[in-house]
Amino acid sequence: MRRIFDYLVNNIREHFMLYILLWSLLAIIDVIYIVFF
Repeated sequence: MRRIFDYLVNNIREHFMLYILLWSLLAIIDVIYIVFF
């Protein structure tokens, strides 16, 4: 049970990092779009 929980927590953490990375990339593109167009 403990092992499954640890696995899930690690998975969520990694996906959370990916989500943050993607959203920050999108935000940067948005800012560039607003500034240049």
